[in-house]
Amino acid sequence: MKNRLLAAVALALVTAGPLGACAAQPRAGTPLEQSQQSAASRLDGPVGGYEGWWNATPTSGASVALPQETVAVNTETNQVVDAFNRGINDAGRPTKLSDVKYTVAPDPTWPDHSVVIIDTSTNLVIADFRVDAEGRPIR
Repeated sequence: MKNRLLAAVALALVTAGPLGACAAQPRAGTPLEQSQQSAASRLDGPVGGYEGWWNATPTSGASVALPQETVAVNTETNQVVDAFNRGINDAGRPTKLSDVKYTVAPDPTWPDHSVVIIDTSTNLVIADFRVDAEGRPIR
């Protein structure tokens, strides 16, 4: 099962074209602009959102092998700080935290000072990245 999932993700990445520009980056703009975007699109969450392969749409439009719904969990607070639902996104609106019902089950193997991206259909961590105290990815 794990190998099939990895193969499907790899196939999606290969057919999607270059997605490196959107890997674990907060939305563009100054912190004030990000805050305003966050307030406008994410009325019930503190983060402007993370972008990566898990919430990208390939240029071909074929997103079958990609996660349909994900949550981003801050490993310091064990709180969901971002959510993505492909159906809601495809309908033309951003996913609110309240749109995704997910109960966090903290895992001691999660990396400290990080955000883990969890596919809600499998409950598996599909990506992780270090963040600073404000939740911005550390490069």
